[in-house]
Amino acid sequence: MAPEWTTKQWVLSHCLIVGILTLVLFQYFAVMHHPLRVSVLDVGQGDAILIQTPEYKNILIDAGSDSKVVDELGKQIAFFDKTIDLFILTHPHQDHVGGILDVMQKYQIKQVMITGVASGNPTYLAFLDVIKAHSIPILFPKHTKDIQVGKNVFLDVIFPFESQGFLGQKADNLNNTSIVTRLVKKEAGELNPLMMLTGDAEKEEETEIVLTGQSLDSTILKLGHHGSRTATSDGFLWAVSPQAAIISAGRDNTFNHPHEETMEKVKDLDVRNTIEEGMVVFEF
Repeated sequence: MAPEWTTKQWVLSHCLIVGILTLVLFQYFAVMHHPLRVSVLDVGQGDAILIQTPEYKNILIDAGSDSKVVDELGKQIAFFDKTIDLFILTHPHQDHVGGILDVMQKYQIKQVMITGVASGNPTYLAFLDVIKAHSIPILFPKHTKDIQVGKNVFLDVIFPFESQGFLGQKADNLNNTSIVTRLVKKEAGELNPLMMLTGDAEKEEETEIVLTGQSLDSTILKLGHHGSRTATSDGFLWAVSPQAAIISAGRDNTFNHPHEETMEKVKDLDVRNTIEEGMVVFEF
């Protein structure tokens, strides 16, 4: 004879069922309404940016400095979705690559984009070993070849240039090997430039980009190098002509990012900052 449940057990079981149903419904309606979303994750002093397309594709640009990126991803990616369709490592500094091994333990990464620049960073070297061991396809960026990440969503590769191969090469300043992309959405036959994603590109790289004469205008600019004075040159800012800016930096960081000189340059823009807001999300 089965034991009878107490009133307390019945109440707890019903609460559990209601909780599960609520969670399922929440995830269902989140999936049903899925705009193009860009989340600048709160990973402290570092970069990690998640792009989610209306087709439920996840593109991760950089992975912060440690495992915090995994918690941040879990806030934006549905619990049943364990796929990163494309991971772009702008450059192999620890505050951009540090959390990728933790990400790879939880998510399947289908494809990676790297420049292949030489670096002795242990995390980066381990990352390359995992790519090789799991035969993950590698893309090498070319500014003449855009990346289609959704039906009407593209990443316009701004840097590096076609003739500029970093594969296996040493660099005096890894920041200036940063992959720079521009998120673009095609609407009514027109390309709408949404967001310039700069990695840690500094003024030298920005100048090279501007001198090509390619179109750079974007609604939102992710300030290079966490708002450092070494980035956001006047010429680059003029060429991008953003309406808003976003800074990814850590609270009380030892570099004092963002620098006052940079903040003065963008004072007339709508400036968002992970230091003050935590994760910052844009929907288009």
